[in-house]
Amino acid sequence: MRSFRIIGTLSILFMLFSCGIATILYQKEHRIEKHNSYEEPLKAAPVEQDAIRYIGKDFSVDENFSSHLPIVLLDTNGVEPPINTWLDTEQKRFIAIDGVEPYVEGTISIINGKEELNCLKDTPQTVSSMRIKRRGNSSMLYEKAQWMIKLVAQSGQDNDIDILGMGKEHEWILNGSMFDKSLLRNYLAYSIASEFMPCTPDSYYCEVIMRDGNRYTYQGVYLLMESIKQGPDRVDIAEYKEGDVFNSYLLRRDRYEENVNILKTYGQINGYSKEFFELRYPTRLKASDDTIRYVEKDISRIEEVIYSDDPKVFSRYSEVIDVDSFIDYFLLNEFFASYDAGNFSTYCYKDVGGKLKMGPVWDFDGTMDNYRPEALSVEDMAFQTKPWFDRLCRDENFVKKMEKRYVELRRTSFSEKHVIDKIDEIVAHLGGASQRDWYRWGHWYATENKYSLLPEEAEDGEILTRNAVTYQDEIYRIKTALRDHDDRIPEAIRRMEKQTDRTTGLDEWMGYLLLLASCIFFIPAAYVVLRK
Repeated sequence: MRSFRIIGTLSILFMLFSCGIATILYQKEHRIEKHNSYEEPLKAAPVEQDAIRYIGKDFSVDENFSSHLPIVLLDTNGVEPPINTWLDTEQKRFIAIDGVEPYVEGTISIINGKEELNCLKDTPQTVSSMRIKRRGNSSMLYEKAQWMIKLVAQSGQDNDIDILGMGKEHEWILNGSMFDKSLLRNYLAYSIASEFMPCTPDSYYCEVIMRDGNRYTYQGVYLLMESIKQGPDRVDIAEYKEGDVFNSYLLRRDRYEENVNILKTYGQINGYSKEFFELRYPTRLKASDDTIRYVEKDISRIEEVIYSDDPKVFSRYSEVIDVDSFIDYFLLNEFFASYDAGNFSTYCYKDVGGKLKMGPVWDFDGTMDNYRPEALSVEDMAFQTKPWFDRLCRDENFVKKMEKRYVELRRTSFSEKHVIDKIDEIVAHLGGASQRDWYRWGHWYATENKYSLLPEEAEDGEILTRNAVTYQDEIYRIKTALRDHDDRIPEAIRRMEKQTDRTTGLDEWMGYLLLLASCIFFIPAAYVVLRK
């Protein structure tokens, strides 16, 4: 009898231990450890009677210029970073211009004191030498440039600096898309994403001024933000160890580029995707040939499962991808109508011993009814047409999980009140800075040009313009697009569910079956222990 009690007690302890381990693993899988710049509410800007009083008609800046936002001062000794790529319309890709050195040397200074206003005459809190270049593809040609900045020490080595609490790094981005006259599409999407998606890039609003000797020129409102790369304050995956068979990796799906590690994978070779995977980490100079082959084989193995027509093989997709991250990535991009994602600027990563995860999310300036060729169809969803997702969304089980997850998010991060309040918070935070930016770039924002949104034809044949000519009108356009589209997503998911043609079977019930099995095991064991 005593031996039965010992066996029963050990059985119960083993079951409790297993449940505890499962709970710890689940929490580890879902917790977000990375610094989150979006946790603190944005402070409303002070009221300004004349927001542009220190900016001249030629956009020169008086030394008395001040802002409630951090001031980023760029000094390249009058040398402007050049346009360094051109669009090959036949190959539909951007190609580096021969003989053009993209980077220019200079100095970056960041003024962000503890007072209510930052003044151009104040002592900068951060100063570093830098190498700066224009970044982006189509945005490469924008008059309001976007910049990639690499901080360098006097020795010429990388100069890792913690900027605005976002962690030590030497690579930073100044994102200020001229295509987004609202100034908030990227920040809004990142802020919402950060509430449930790990590794979302941190960012802070700032105002940028170019210095050339004693002349200062106003450039506008920007997001000073992280680049996407491996690191404890970026995508926190294990560091690359040359010689190891298995390594973590970070990928980007985008247009073909030269001078990067382009991967040949099963999906691209067989025509399931027109775009290409670039191995972002380990970097081009560090990744060995063996590592490149390993990542190609690993991604190909995953794609062979996702694209398989054999139900038994396809049903294993949950063993190779983190399904929850795929669903969250889908819903975040669909919620904001981000339809370049999936094909371009699409990131995914895998830690050693883990499953492939989607993210971080990136690039939202063309979202929320800001796609130039056509207006947003608010009744429909489109992200299910993207590579990988076009197959996953054929599975009834995947779609049902997505439907359940959307209901959860619609009560929290995706709730209409939460999103509209966040928009109002951003607008209040920008305050006079948005007036200064529109003063600087209003000749693009409010006039018809090659970047203007094409008109929409209404059901009665009336031609409707989509180009807002004031800042307030653009904010209204965003709110309307989100309200109209996001209310219709549940119905669109139900329509998609009816079109599924396969199911992964018992996967949905595995948790319940495990609980039932545990109970069946627990009851006899408890009976043995308690039996006298």
